[in-house]
Amino acid sequence: MMSLKNVNLLHLLDNAQIGVVIHTWDTQVVYANPAALSLLNVTLEHIKKSSGLDEQWEFIDRQNRRLHKDEFPVNKVIRLNAAINEEIVGIVCRQTGQVRWAKVSAYPETYSDTELGFVVVYFTEVTEQLTHFSFEDIVKNAQDMIIVTEAQNVTGPLSPKIIYVNDAICRVSGYTQDELIGETPRIFQGALTDSTATLRIREALLAKESVTETLLNYSKNGTPYWVEMNILPLKNQLGEVTHFASVERDVSTTKFHSEQLNSRNEELKLIKQNLETLVTEQTRELRNANVKLEKLAYFDALTDIPNRRAFNDALDKAIHFAHRHEFGLLVGIADIDHFKQLNDTYGHGFGDDVLVIFANLLKTFFRQEDGIGRLGGEEFGFCMVVPKEHDVNCVVERLREKVEALPLRYAELKEKQFTVSVGAYCAKMLQNMTARELLGMADNALYTAKRGGRNRVEVITQVPSNTKAC
Repeated sequence: MMSLKNVNLLHLLDNAQIGVVIHTWDTQVVYANPAALSLLNVTLEHIKKSSGLDEQWEFIDRQNRRLHKDEFPVNKVIRLNAAINEEIVGIVCRQTGQVRWAKVSAYPETYSDTELGFVVVYFTEVTEQLTHFSFEDIVKNAQDMIIVTEAQNVTGPLSPKIIYVNDAICRVSGYTQDELIGETPRIFQGALTDSTATLRIREALLAKESVTETLLNYSKNGTPYWVEMNILPLKNQLGEVTHFASVERDVSTTKFHSEQLNSRNEELKLIKQNLETLVTEQTRELRNANVKLEKLAYFDALTDIPNRRAFNDALDKAIHFAHRHEFGLLVGIADIDHFKQLNDTYGHGFGDDVLVIFANLLKTFFRQEDGIGRLGGEEFGFCMVVPKEHDVNCVVERLREKVEALPLRYAELKEKQFTVSVGAYCAKMLQNMTARELLGMADNALYTAKRGGRNRVEVITQVPSNTKAC
């Protein structure tokens, strides 16, 4: 029989995190340390009455196949008279059916040719490693927009500070992750964002409470969109609120169309409704009209690009962004050459086609984060944040060349002269400069381009002293 006289070894085994079970050669258990008893869910008295041949044990493999007794670790070692190393085995609790996974190693211990030895089995639990999954992957790839901010200094001008955004918020807003980290969620708000809703949000954050609101936000290029947001406090292990998480969903389409769909469904019930219901329905239709008017207030009906009002909002945001991050800003006005003559010669329908074709070119030519808009008539504006060393002349010239090549792509423009004159102003120092001043400079450049013969570009570059050109 095995002699366990080494007290220091027993003390080490009793306090080890790895489970250890020692069997005699006939599989009878003579020792099990506390870690093994916990993993196998048995008592010391019970396991010493057991052997590797008992039916009480239930082990499974990674395919959830129940192991035969001959496949038990101790029996495999005795049968093969060889060690096994790091086999993955599932230990099934007969009372609850719960499975705990372990990495099992076992080896035979012999003393002489005539004396049978022992089998030592080691269990290392790996349940968490096998069943763990990443919550970060779920958040990063979620379709809903997720923002995490710090909980300190809620009322500060640049607080609460954003520390995490997922891919969805970048996709909808047009900002990159680097542009948003360190900013405040107020970067998404604009002139028409409901101030009473933002006040309710601030009060909830100060009280460290959850809040749900529907809010009008703006993308990087100034395009408005509606979000339904649910803000909740995040606590550490001490129960202290350290961060806020905002889960947001783009509900622009729902906002613009749900009321109209509800109105159509309600029409089937109008004959059964009383005067009060009819008044309610008319109120709902008025609300639908207001939502549609709100959308029309931002987009030009003919070309389906932002109108002058939306472009001015986008330009204001671009000025603040470029100034804060020390970028340059290119502001330009493009005017379709001889547009009145095109209208008089080929008709107003052709003139409308020309405006739509040019607007579509602007949408594909400029980046999502750039601002474009129809300023009125045949004039279109654009603005883009650029590095201070960027050569903007080639950008504006490439736009003119794209327009000059349009007759080759559109049958309705074939054999017709379709060109634009472009005036632009590249500002390097934006401090105290307004949108009106920038557009005025671009308009002066446009006048120079038209006076120079049209179908050309004129770029005025602001060059502060001791600095390179934009």
